[in-house]
Amino acid sequence: MIINSASDILQFRGQTNAYLEPAPGRASLNLLKMAKKGLRVELRTAIQQAKNHKLPIERTGLQITEGDRTRSVRINVIPFQADAASEDYFLVLFQDEPAIPAIAEVADNGNINSEQPKDESLEIARLQQELKTTKEHLEAIVQEHQAANQDLRAANEEILSSNEELQSMNEELETAKEEIQASNEELNTINDELQRRNVESTHVSNDLQNLLGSINIPILMLGGDLRIRRFTPAVEGIFNLISTDVGRSLSDITHKLIVPDLEQQILEVIRTLKFKFQEVQDRDGYWYDLQIRPYRTIDNKIDGAVLVLVDINELKLIAQQLMESKNYAETIVETVAQPLLVLDLNLRAITANQAFYQTFQVMPIQTEHRSIFALGNGQWNIPGLRSILEAILAGNAELQDFEVEHNFEQIGHRIMAIKARKMPPIGDTQMILLAIEDITEQKRLETQRSLLMQEQSARAAAEGANRAKDEFLSVLSHELRTPLNAMIGWAQLLRISKFDEATTEEALKTIERSAKAQNQLIEDILDVSRIVTGKFRLDAYLIELNPVVENAIEVVRLSAEAKNIQLESSLTPSSVIVLGDPNRLQQALWNLVSNAIKFTPAGGRVDIALSCTDGMAQIQISDTGKGIHPNFLPHVFERFRQADSSYTRTDSGLGLGLSIVRHLVELHGGTVDAESSGEGQGATFTVKLPLPTGTAESSTLSVLEAVDWVNDPALPADIPSLAGVRVLIVDDESDMRQLFTTMLAQYGVEACVAASATEALSMLTANPQKYDVLLSDVGMPEVSGYALIRQIRALSAEDGGEIPAATLTAYARDDDRKEAIAAGFQIHVTKPIESVQLAAIVAVLAGRV
Repeated sequence: MIINSASDILQFRGQTNAYLEPAPGRASLNLLKMAKKGLRVELRTAIQQAKNHKLPIERTGLQITEGDRTRSVRINVIPFQADAASEDYFLVLFQDEPAIPAIAEVADNGNINSEQPKDESLEIARLQQELKTTKEHLEAIVQEHQAANQDLRAANEEILSSNEELQSMNEELETAKEEIQASNEELNTINDELQRRNVESTHVSNDLQNLLGSINIPILMLGGDLRIRRFTPAVEGIFNLISTDVGRSLSDITHKLIVPDLEQQILEVIRTLKFKFQEVQDRDGYWYDLQIRPYRTIDNKIDGAVLVLVDINELKLIAQQLMESKNYAETIVETVAQPLLVLDLNLRAITANQAFYQTFQVMPIQTEHRSIFALGNGQWNIPGLRSILEAILAGNAELQDFEVEHNFEQIGHRIMAIKARKMPPIGDTQMILLAIEDITEQKRLETQRSLLMQEQSARAAAEGANRAKDEFLSVLSHELRTPLNAMIGWAQLLRISKFDEATTEEALKTIERSAKAQNQLIEDILDVSRIVTGKFRLDAYLIELNPVVENAIEVVRLSAEAKNIQLESSLTPSSVIVLGDPNRLQQALWNLVSNAIKFTPAGGRVDIALSCTDGMAQIQISDTGKGIHPNFLPHVFERFRQADSSYTRTDSGLGLGLSIVRHLVELHGGTVDAESSGEGQGATFTVKLPLPTGTAESSTLSVLEAVDWVNDPALPADIPSLAGVRVLIVDDESDMRQLFTTMLAQYGVEACVAASATEALSMLTANPQKYDVLLSDVGMPEVSGYALIRQIRALSAEDGGEIPAATLTAYARDDDRKEAIAAGFQIHVTKPIESVQLAAIVAVLAGRV
């Protein structure tokens, strides 16, 4: 048998046999099982030795037992190779040996006694043989184990090297995997982009198809070889096309256009890239505007041509009609009796009608192509007319009835009314049409009529004023005499007669009531007198409106309760502060509320509301009384005007209360309005007062009481010391600057002057801590004193924004005073001013008093 491993042993069957068999590369347990039990160890040892030493091995004296019989066997293991590249093979020979007496063999070895029994000697010999074989086998196993360990070490090193190579390969695979993933992502992106572009391309194709299908313009697209690519439905009837004609050459198509060289023109456009436009007509007489354009691809290549036919048949008909209309219009213009003149963009006369030449007695050669301002003796060279005509050319403005009064060259002094209008352009030509009318006689008649109407109006006004005066004097006489009659009558009765206590008390109340009524009439008359003479003054400071309104309501509450009139007030919960005179404001509100009670029947209602809106404090007094007639509503605040001034009137009074109310409210910078839906619908009076702006309010409070002292002409001579006070004087008049500087120098004031508001602001911002007081005029060039103080108050305190300031001005109205305070001045004083007054102002503002 031929084997290549010590484990591949066939079982020996009891006779001398030789088996030759190729051995696999690994041990086979089946071959071990085939060998007899006594031969397995020796056989394995012999094969291992033959393998290791590459030499034949012989094992003799091997004992095997078959039943009761013991056999002696010899084994020869011979290694060989079938060829140079093949694995090792082993030839195993099994042979019987002659039996050797066991006793003699043992005796020779000296291990047993000759006297021992035969069987025991044989057993000892066998055991010694097995021991020897086992030792050899163990040595072979140890050698095989060492060889295996070396093989394992080599294999382990190879495995480590393989692991390193595998790890390197894994890293390369990971890198390759990442690259593949990146490539996959790029491919996905490209795929998505391709899909999106495919969708867009589909949409574009659909859009193009729908666009071409819905356009009502004849369009024909041709390739470079003049083959049809696409066309719109509108071109089908002109070129006799059907859907299957796509791809056919244009030369195969019979069209209706009267253009013999159409194909040559298309080829010329493709070759020269120049557009072609022309008006063509078809065989039915229909007009088109033919446009031939190059067909450009996305990459800007020329790949054919596009034919577009624009329907201009209506335009042709309209042009023909326009020509006919032009001739018709020119005929009408020539027959118009009013002079007409047409100008171009340069205001040169293009043409005029016959009436123009006849009216101004000129020839066409003297008019046409000449500037309108050079016609005649320059009779149209008027700056106002020039600017208006230029404005008409620039926009769509019209000139209506512009009057020109001039001594015309041929016709003398005339007044002309000019109307001008920009005409629709004819091509690139803009034109203006002038219509001229001689209104000399008309103006003369209008002047006479105006003088007559003015005379009639003046007469009516004088009669109305005289009638109002007579009515007022009559009412005044009645209103004064009525309480006077009661007082005189009861005084005489009390003097000559004895009455009981109740009658006497009633008489005294009547006298007191009549005296108060007469006193009120006199006060109203005096207030009106002060208003007319401009001597009505306010003692104004920051006040709360809520108490003022409440006090006015309390004054008239007894009158309301006497008539069973319900008084309802709705005041804002937060305090409303205004700059005003509380007594005068209360007087105005008392007048309005008492009027509402006076003209409201018993059982009615009067509502008083206070609120704030749009930077104004608003007070509304509404009643359910007799109301105001719409014709009298515009005159309700006029002096001496009453809705009923007849002898049968039921309400007393002079008609002065509401006029005083309006003046009081306006003195506070506010407004008062009256509303009524008509007689019997009640009335609503609305008073609006400005809220403080927040500029210099605290300083205003500290000096308002000193204002009256400063304005008092009888000032004390002992003005406190002003030494060291630095004043900045702003006035555009040099004399005034010199005067004020001299006045203040007498009191030790250091004065600096500025000739304008701009110069003063520069001086203040350059050195804000240098000045203690600012004195400024109001009326100055470019920037007023009000604008100056507003700019100063906008500065911070460190930059001089809180400097005390007064205005010294010739504007003496109460509105001027209020505007000065509102702008930011603490004091408003009118010129002329004495030196003691000026010093007092500086003392107040500088805090020396």
